[in-house]
Amino acid sequence: MIPRERKWRRRRRTLMLATLAASALLAARLVELQVLAHERLAAFARAQASERVLVPGPRGEIVDRDGRILAISVPTRVLVVEPKRIERRALAAIERAARVRPGRLTSRPDDPWELVTRDCDPRCEKEILALVHKHVVPKTAVHLSPGFRRRYPNGPLAASLLGFVTEDGSVAEGLERQYDALLRPTDTQVLQVKDGYRRVWARAGSPIPREPSSLMLTIDARLQEVLENALDEALLRHEARAAEGLILDPRNGEILALAVRPSFDPNRFFEASPERHRNAVVERAHEPGSVMKPFVAAALVESGAAGANDTVFAEHGTWRDGRLTIHDHHPFGRLTLPGVLEVSSNIGIAKFARRLAPDRLYRILSAFGFGRRTGVDLPAESPGTLPPPPRWRGRDRYAICFGYCMTATTLQLAAAFGALANQGRWVTPHVARAWGSPEGSWHRTRAPRERQVLNPATATTIAGWLRRVVEGDHGTGRLAAVPGFTVAGKTGTAEKLVHGHYDRSRNRVVFAGFVPAASPRLVAVVALDEPRREGRTAGRVAAPVFARVAAEALRLLRVEPDAAPPATLLASRTGGRSADRERAGGTR
Repeated sequence: MIPRERKWRRRRRTLMLATLAASALLAARLVELQVLAHERLAAFARAQASERVLVPGPRGEIVDRDGRILAISVPTRVLVVEPKRIERRALAAIERAARVRPGRLTSRPDDPWELVTRDCDPRCEKEILALVHKHVVPKTAVHLSPGFRRRYPNGPLAASLLGFVTEDGSVAEGLERQYDALLRPTDTQVLQVKDGYRRVWARAGSPIPREPSSLMLTIDARLQEVLENALDEALLRHEARAAEGLILDPRNGEILALAVRPSFDPNRFFEASPERHRNAVVERAHEPGSVMKPFVAAALVESGAAGANDTVFAEHGTWRDGRLTIHDHHPFGRLTLPGVLEVSSNIGIAKFARRLAPDRLYRILSAFGFGRRTGVDLPAESPGTLPPPPRWRGRDRYAICFGYCMTATTLQLAAAFGALANQGRWVTPHVARAWGSPEGSWHRTRAPRERQVLNPATATTIAGWLRRVVEGDHGTGRLAAVPGFTVAGKTGTAEKLVHGHYDRSRNRVVFAGFVPAASPRLVAVVALDEPRREGRTAGRVAAPVFARVAAEALRLLRVEPDAAPPATLLASRTGGRSADRERAGGTR
């Protein structure tokens, strides 16, 4: 009896000790959970019961100087599915509803997640919800979230200037890239409380994103359309490889229109090659040809090295200076400096340039902005090339005077001609006019930098001489005349360097000028690359495009005429005489 009682007592003691040990362990665990790990576990519980959802906001609008919308963000829905939880036939139905490539989802049925489209419009959303309602697709395997899609309501208009934004907003070009920090959407976070089935029971915070900032451009959409239409017609008429154009206000540096052809539609940017996305007006530099002669003439006058009555002998079309030979395309005799510009004599400008010290010529050309970036508020600007005098070789000193052995962008030419039109004052070109705050108020951008590069009297003199290019009997730019207005400008036809040699069958033609010449409101530059029909010189190809663009722009801006139409204008527009004159002037 006693041994059995001892045995039970021992068991009770063991059971009690085991119970006490288990209670101690449980108490320790409770202390760990409720005291030591309280904050960590509470945060984990909150994370399971709620989540912060990022509600994307719209990108800021881009408008022209009169408020016309050029770029806007429109609301849409982002569609994400879980293919692993959806039957193959249902995946095919989703592909049809979202208008995506067949096989996009059905070829990857085991993927846990798949972004179907960032642009699920109301029709797409309705069809997806119908599939869910009919139980073809599990409700929890389809996710529709708010989003925005960038739209360009005018299609290709100003595409090279505006650039584009990719569907996910990660990559931008053009102005979209330059002002990304201003236009970038302001996303909003919303706290959602969910139950054990992940159903949303409550939300904290406004799901409406804050309005972004907007951007107003100096561009006039009406002038932009005029310029693009003129370039399109010229491209087709002359079978040119490419075309560029720019309209600038010389008084303040505002770019009123900028176009590149061929172009693209930013709404469907992925259909165009990356080469077409480039803004050639800003990014590509070329040998400009004889449009450089006015700046050499300005250097001569500014330095006192030559005046209106000084003359040189043009050698009747061929001049040999040691081992160097320079040609004109027509035999000229004695020419004044204004006459050299009028007939565009290479020999004449080269002989006059001998009166200038190389350093002096280089400093003035550099002051006009050649060989350095203008500072325009556009990405990827090219500085062009203007080698310093120590790097000049035998012919370079002369070749630079008629636009070879150096390069310039169309924008640099426009800014330089703007200085001639603006009493010798060079103004930084720009495209941003103002930015709009989320509250709706507009603020002007910082004033552009300016610098005086010429004496005003010198600039006025050169402008007067450039009128002879358009109005003179032997002017190479007679087809640039605008009825009722005085025009000052210069032609330039440059052969292209191909495989180390200049190819006479491939050239680039440019006309740059300003109007009205006496009180300029516009500077315009038109360039065509490799024209193949109806003339290959600037006087026949680029000058008429300038005239068309300038005439329409002046009408839209309501600029009062300052001159009577010349009596010879009609005849000069119909005949080929001006082309002969330009070839005689040697604008190569």
